[in-house]
Amino acid sequence: MNFKLENLLVELELHLQKPEVRSNYSELARLISDDFIEFAATGCSFGKAEVLARLPDERAPTIETSQFAVRELLEGVCQVTYRAKLKKADDNVTSFSMRSSIWRQYQGDWQIVFHQGTPCKPF
Repeated sequence: MNFKLENLLVELELHLQKPEVRSNYSELARLISDDFIEFAATGCSFGKAEVLARLPDERAPTIETSQFAVRELLEGVCQVTYRAKLKKADDNVTSFSMRSSIWRQYQGDWQIVFHQGTPCKPF
């Protein structure tokens, strides 16, 4: 895998975490694949429709990320993994998770098709 692609996918992952992106319906719709599925750290699962209905109106959490790794699963499909420390805007609770996303190239652009957050011990 080339360094440029690794950087692009990490940047896309970080881009999705920005409050101005999380609140932008059209940007989310562009970045999230129609067949997207998420298994959240809460144990819930979501598709693209649920994310687009919920995320733009949600107060963005504070997210600190570290230890990014990117691997190519096959041509045009990559996995991004990282650790996340998340503090919701509505409370003072901090959660820790290991995160995994699968990105797929579609018509020249990259879209997220899968995301999972697995709770873990504080780091």
